[in-house]
Amino acid sequence: MLHPAAARGPDPRESLAAELRGLYAPPKGPEERWRRRATVRLADGRELDRSLAYRDAAAFVAAASWLVASRAQDDAQLGAWLLGSVLATRRAEAEPLLGRALASPDERVAFEAVHALGTAGTAASLGALGAAARDSASPVVRTAAGWAASEIARREAGAGSRPETRREAPFAPGFRRGVSWWMSEGRQDHGAASFRRLASLGVTWVSLHTWDPLQRALDEPVLADPAGRHGFRDLAALVASAHAAGLRVMVKPHLEMSGFRASEAERLVLRGADSPERRALVARIEAQRATGEHLQHNRIAMRSERDWQRWFLSYRGYILPFAREAQQAGADMFCVGRELDSSVIAREADWRDVIARVRAEFRGPLTYSANFDTWQGIAFWDSLDFIGVSAYFPLSDRADPGLAELEAGFARALVPLAAAARRWGKPVLLTEAGFPSIPSAARAPWREQRVVADVWLQARCYEATLRALARQPAVAGAFFWLWERTSDPPFRDASHAIVGKPASFVLARHYLGEASAN
Repeated sequence: MLHPAAARGPDPRESLAAELRGLYAPPKGPEERWRRRATVRLADGRELDRSLAYRDAAAFVAAASWLVASRAQDDAQLGAWLLGSVLATRRAEAEPLLGRALASPDERVAFEAVHALGTAGTAASLGALGAAARDSASPVVRTAAGWAASEIARREAGAGSRPETRREAPFAPGFRRGVSWWMSEGRQDHGAASFRRLASLGVTWVSLHTWDPLQRALDEPVLADPAGRHGFRDLAALVASAHAAGLRVMVKPHLEMSGFRASEAERLVLRGADSPERRALVARIEAQRATGEHLQHNRIAMRSERDWQRWFLSYRGYILPFAREAQQAGADMFCVGRELDSSVIAREADWRDVIARVRAEFRGPLTYSANFDTWQGIAFWDSLDFIGVSAYFPLSDRADPGLAELEAGFARALVPLAAAARRWGKPVLLTEAGFPSIPSAARAPWREQRVVADVWLQARCYEATLRALARQPAVAGAFFWLWERTSDPPFRDASHAIVGKPASFVLARHYLGEASAN
């Protein structure tokens, strides 16, 4: 005779939870951001975007709640995140479950619940969020809960309302509280919603950058067709949206090595469902990325004087239209180049000519973004308004460094920059700073890898960096890399992007001045 439980068959909650666990399993191959557009095949044969898969199942909310109650930490995080992804028609069912998850003793689970409520919660959750903002042992959860409550209040007041944010912070007066912003965050509305969210996190500046793979070889003197650049579709509209949110804008074109350039057919394959063809293409891209070839623009070097003159002619043809466009759009700052230090060190006079020509097109402050390991060889800072550095300084070689060790590492890296500020009489600007969400983040902050994500080490590195910056008045601002969509769920995304990750609320805690109050 069958046991009564066996006679009833498998628990539908548990069965669907297993499907969801598999659907969002950590990737074993391609880097996570390639997975964002993936469609999945469900058990019933349907093919759907992953963000819609099983959301219409009757047991979806119960299955997600079953995961939250799991003793497995990763399952509990996944369940809380899934409850935040329910269809609008089922939010009322999921919201009280998220409210209970706020009280989880595991800050990772509580964080996912808070963030889910900030994205889709209603006034019914304000009491629970208020308690979390006041009582949580986690500073990240407290900041995120305060943000979530303000987002709900803004939604209740109307979509067009502007969040009120505190502007005091433990930085030098006028500190540029920035992030590097990528265009995928605002294709539909010229960044308006994204910029409003950044303002609610205490951000005051954004760096708008391009990705222009026009340098075909390190010694190639002529850049590829400028029409192939990944420039701004409508820079004026982006700047206007940022200004409307109370943000200022630095325009920062990125000349890159050409590396892999996908054809239209290959782009369709990359955007499509998983297949042998797609896996082979991604493996090919990853093999090239592993060589670091796509990052070697810092080693550009021509073979002859004639080739150098041709290269600078090409570069002026590349950068000056951007400067002109930035001026017309009303941008607030312009970056004349990024991590091209070998050429700067070898050809200072030519670069001074580039800077003079850019000044003729753009009337606002100028900087250049030097690489963290070669910036001290650059001598043209007197012709610019800021000493700009991509600050990917190694902080620790240890596998799991503590906060004090990380902070000391970044503070040490800032000492030569403070000396340079005194020497040149120019403030320092960290044109980039950031960490990937991986275990080696402190050892090699510039490098992303296909490994299991560690978003909480990333957050700890942010905390250490911001603490060190608050104690170094020579630094006039920082643009953290990167405000870009993550793959789902964000806690399994190994990239530098911080959207939906704890690091974004560490940033907010300092940018809003909350860190000094705790």
